[in-house]
Amino acid sequence: MAVVLIILDGIVDRPWPSLGGMTPLQAATTPNLDRLAADGATGLLHPLGRGFAPAAELSHFVLFGYHRSQFPGRGVIDALGEDLPLTSDEVVCRGLFSTVERQGDGSLKVLKRRCDISDEECRELAASLGPFQHSGVSVEFVYNSRCQGIVYVRGAASEQITDSDPYMAGRPVTLVQPLDGSDDRVAAPATATALNMWLARTYRTLDSHPVNEKRRAEGLEPANFILVKWASRRRPIPTFAELTGLAGASVSTGVTYAGLAKMCGIDWYGVDYHADWTEDLRMRLATAGRAIAEGHTFVHVHSKAADEAGHAKDPAKKRDVIEKLDSALSDLFAPGGLLTARESDGSPSHLVIVTGDLGAHSGTGLVHSGDAVPLAMTGPATLRDAVASFDELACASGSLGHIEGRELMPEILNRTGRIKCVTARLTPANGIWWPDTTEPLRVADPKGSPAPATGLSLETVQRAQAQVQQKSSGWMQRRR
Repeated sequence: MAVVLIILDGIVDRPWPSLGGMTPLQAATTPNLDRLAADGATGLLHPLGRGFAPAAELSHFVLFGYHRSQFPGRGVIDALGEDLPLTSDEVVCRGLFSTVERQGDGSLKVLKRRCDISDEECRELAASLGPFQHSGVSVEFVYNSRCQGIVYVRGAASEQITDSDPYMAGRPVTLVQPLDGSDDRVAAPATATALNMWLARTYRTLDSHPVNEKRRAEGLEPANFILVKWASRRRPIPTFAELTGLAGASVSTGVTYAGLAKMCGIDWYGVDYHADWTEDLRMRLATAGRAIAEGHTFVHVHSKAADEAGHAKDPAKKRDVIEKLDSALSDLFAPGGLLTARESDGSPSHLVIVTGDLGAHSGTGLVHSGDAVPLAMTGPATLRDAVASFDELACASGSLGHIEGRELMPEILNRTGRIKCVTARLTPANGIWWPDTTEPLRVADPKGSPAPATGLSLETVQRAQAQVQQKSSGWMQRRR
């Protein structure tokens, strides 16, 4: 039995007058999504809790079963996705070539967050920056592709700093500052100061660079700044297999999902986007079937289509894109599809879950929203409820109720018969899943040479007994 988690990125929205007071999902004709809802259990998913607007990478991290506090940051994920070397001693940020204009007060107004510029020009600009160091903090920019790269901050560096990226054009570049409550009271201010100085030098270097002088002469915007965000540091986390007992695979596209999979120990089945969103999702579902055939028991399938449509700020366009996605989901019910496979007793072979990771409004200026996302789950041990439509309102009355992202993985393990009784302690990690094997107690043959029954050496056992006796003696003396 395998689990297939289909994430329709950004599918949730708000009602719009242009769609008769409906959301794009409600306005779309979605027979296959509705069938998924009618065949199983439904509810609403709050990825980070009610009202919180997640970024996709953090939402996925939590949906994969990790605690939010374990999240190292997007900079680490992107660096791993770029296959760049990374140690726990380095702070990394995402750097993005942008167009800015210096104002009379010295501030830099962002005219365009991502430049339309070739990789060749970006590499030439990046090469001109060279190394930078201030007060024990060094800064280096490593260009990758698509106008972006990784900013390495080394030395007495801290990740507890703000972004310089305002996330919206027309706003000034933000001063990098230490976060309130930072426990790096020396390193955080030093890192912020060094980055601000590097950013100022970067503007002066790039603004007068021959590449940008040529671009201006041709009527093109200059790539005269690098916006910096998502400072983070790599930290140890359990693998997805250690966390859930499942062999994970991710069918997705792009640096962020490649890095997320690498960080979590999930096999990445990277696929390129197809120009047609229906064929794009069909290709991903077929790849998921291949991942299952190759031994994976959990497959994440990600579609960016609805999110892209939401950012286009056209509710009707998003409605049409959702209908294209729904067409692809018919493959789930086709002969040989993920929902038609059966065990020898006739029960479904796979648990299929369809939901989203965040809201992408098609009619507001919000980047992402904290709206709840429809959730449908069909397969083994899943009872049908009375919901027959997949949308923001219909799923609110489903039998799953309102669940948070951190609750999804335990629910998955429960439905697939893998959840462990909370009080059972079977492994040192003491996870939430029932382990396939445990370390056996071995007892020596009484006719042979004596050996400890614990699996530990006799010396180790004796040392532990001595420590216990010493602590006990000290406690008795204090009582006297």
